[in-house]
This record gives sequence, C-alpha cells and structure tokens, in this order.
Amino acid sequence: MTMPSSAPPPPSWIILGAIPRVSTDLSLDLAAPPRVSLLTIPKRIFPADEGVTNPPRILAADPSGLLLLLHADQGRATGPTVIDRPNHPSFCWRQFVAGYFVLNAADADADAALPLPEPELIMNASHLGIIASPTAYMVAELQPFVGDDHATLLCFSSDVGEWVDKTVSYPLQPRPFSSHAVLSLHGRLWWVDLSWCILACDPFADNPRLDVLQLPPPAKPLNYGQAAGVLDRYRAVGVSDGKLRFVDMYRNRDPTTGALQVTVWTLPDPDST
Repeated sequence: MTMPSSAPPPPSWIILGAIPRVSTDLSLDLAAPPRVSLLTIPKRIFPADEGVTNPPRILAADPSGLLLLLHADQGRATGPTVIDRPNHPSFCWRQFVAGYFVLNAADADADAALPLPEPELIMNASHLGIIASPTAYMVAELQPFVGDDHATLLCFSSDVGEWVDKTVSYPLQPRPFSSHAVLSLHGRLWWVDLSWCILACDPFADNPRLDVLQLPPPAKPLNYGQAAGVLDRYRAVGVSDGKLRFVDMYRNRDPTTGALQVTVWTLPDPDST
C-alpha cells in the first residue's frame, strides 16, 4: 500500500525574484505567492566578487517558467570588446565581460546552465527574450536603430547552435525604443515599451514580421525619457492565465489629488494589433 505524500503540491504559479542568489549549486526554491520564489546559481556562472554593483539577473522566461534566460557578467573587462563577424567588424569599450545563460530550472545539475556563445554580439540585454517550440528554444534580441526603417533580429536557436541575423521591417517613428520586458506567448515574442507600444513577432519564421500593438486608451503614450526609471511602478504588461494583460495605475481627473484608479486591459486575440 502506497502512503500519501506529505509534501504539498507545487503552486500553479509563482513570483520569481529577478536577482538570483549565488552559492554552490543550481536550485530553485519554490514558494507559494505572495512569497517570492528564488533561484540560486553556482559561482561558476557568476564568478564576480560579493557586493558587486552589477548582480546577475533573470532577463526572461518561457511560459512554463522553467526555461530561464540569465545575464551574469564574468568579471571586469581588461580591454576593448571586439566583434569579429563577416562584413560587420567593430569594437567597443565595456566595463564588464558579458555572460548569458539558458537555464533549465527543473534540472538541479549545474550543467543545465548553458552559456550562449559570442555574448559580445548582444547590444542591449533588456531587448533579449527566450521562446520555446516543441523541439527547440530560441533566444532573440531586437536591435533597432533610430531613423532606420529596418531592424536586426539577432537569433540563437538550440537547433542551429549559432547566432543568425534576420532583418525585419521596423514601422515605428524615429525615437529610441525602451524595452521594459520581453514576453513569450502564443508562439511570439513581445517587446514592451511601457511609454509607447508593444512589438511582436515570431523569431522562428524565416522572414519575421514585426507587428505593432498600441497601448489601449486612455493610457497615453509618453515622450521619450518621460517617467524614466519609475514608469514600471505604475504600468505593467504581463501574461496571466494565458493572456496578455496591460495594467495602468493613475490618478483620476487631477494628477496630484485625484482618486487612484487601476485599469486592466486584456488582449482577447493573440493576433490582434
């Protein structure tokens, strides 16, 4: 006769802390909400000294919450960062040597943390997302250039094993795109600029198309740099119950003394733009 397990079932959803702990082994400490679940990574992934000002950070997760994309610098740079690619040689000065890892949080083996090659190719960690298919996963960075009507989608597929550039039409007006989050949902990656709009595309496609989703009214677009550093306290875009949702918190009528109001919009159709 099998005795029932005394261990409680894992929660159906979790709040995952963005900053992992650094210790000896790779592990995931699950906690039922509203407590925060914490990822622990081994020092071989983040060899920097304690108290460093650039801690490791979870950048993105696939919908299962178990496939994680981690940014963990590998120490201070001792020289320029050289990018040696055909038809695109360049160099730049960076304070730290970048490191990016794909982690399977369900596997306690430290080898489950796979380093991505050529991290110097990544221009902006906040533009990185991860998406899974039934047979593979892909890490992609959207690299827009102000004033250009095309952008580069830098893609790393576990099937291919190297970075591939894909060119996409870039339909936005000339201003910097500030990515607050990159989400994976319904076979697409969604780049979120809380001040402006959301961009979405399928990075697995041979010729990806970048779709634009405007923020719903009455949430108004903000000027570039407006509320920088604090906007994510009042606005959020996330996945809840398999749907994309936008939350806006603002004061009704008078911006200083009006009643605080919270509005939630849900995208009913993943193909909506």
